[in-house]
Amino acid sequence: MFVSEHKAESLKRLRKSDPTSLYSVAPRIVEGIVEEVHRSLDSFSIPTEDPDVKLRCREKMHHEEGIREVTAELVRRYGEVYQELIGQEARMHVQEDMGYIPRKIDYNDPYFWPKWKEQYETIICYV
Repeated sequence: MFVSEHKAESLKRLRKSDPTSLYSVAPRIVEGIVEEVHRSLDSFSIPTEDPDVKLRCREKMHHEEGIREVTAELVRRYGEVYQELIGQEARMHVQEDMGYIPRKIDYNDPYFWPKWKEQYETIICYV
């Protein structure tokens, strides 16, 4: 998914949530945070027509450690009150792009992408 698609899905989901949620209290702040979460996770993406190169860019942040890194950075910036929201959005982003949340070390397996494609390519549009 593109950042704009991730953001739209996130905001749609947040608008439907509990009326006492952070989104209903501070919508502009939450919208900014949501965009930053998605941009941070996709910050290593490069414009290319080669789908394999696009996939390999995900190795930089699309894993448990990347989720923790993005969450920690944005919590430092926005405050602990947003920690759950930031972590939830980061996890959903990786889940939507990968089908599950790998660990960083998983990408060291030379068969990671062939196995991933075999299992997830038909259900996830990754290009």
